[in-house]
Amino acid sequence: MRTLIRLFGTALIIAGLLVAGLATYQNWQHDQAYGRAQRDLRAQLAHPVTGHDEPAVATGTSRTRAEPRPRDASALAVLRIPRFGSAYHPVIVEGVTQNDLAKGPGHYPGSAMPGEVGNFAVAGHRTGWGEPFRKLNTLVRGDALVVAWRGRTYTYHVTGTRTVDPADVGVVLPVPNKPGVKPDKARITLTTCADRDPLTRAYTHRLIVWGERDDH
Repeated sequence: MRTLIRLFGTALIIAGLLVAGLATYQNWQHDQAYGRAQRDLRAQLAHPVTGHDEPAVATGTSRTRAEPRPRDASALAVLRIPRFGSAYHPVIVEGVTQNDLAKGPGHYPGSAMPGEVGNFAVAGHRTGWGEPFRKLNTLVRGDALVVAWRGRTYTYHVTGTRTVDPADVGVVLPVPNKPGVKPDKARITLTTCADRDPLTRAYTHRLIVWGERDDH
């Protein structure tokens, strides 16, 4: 009986090591794929599509004429957060599907574009797939959030953070949590997973970071 117990215990340990090893390998694969996707996205930004996608001349905080919305999964802008260091500059993609977020932080379709009056809302992974928002919980009020888009740079500053239920979609409204209210300033919202539940080890809530442009 003791021998059987030892063998069973050894089998459990081996199984645990195999599961951990597989998870580590899968995370490595995801990170490698993220790196390749980011390189491709940077190439897109370096060689933008011309013609019908040619941007209008921007004036103040809005564009002078309506422009086509960006294509799903295409490179949109570059995000810089000085608190995270000079090496932090992920390319934001258009869209927030799982496939989109595997490439980089994703812009919520239909939300404002960078620098516009409204809410420029972006989601990103906290763990895996490059972990672009891993340190989002370290941001504090006043931290800069810099978005480079179509030759212009827009700087927002953090105004607050909150942990919410995943079903709370009001956080990405044009005026967060105020349905139907017309926006009067350019805002940014970053969303990601909050800390794991200490009991289930699952990500059950979302971390929200809000910011506003203060240079217009």
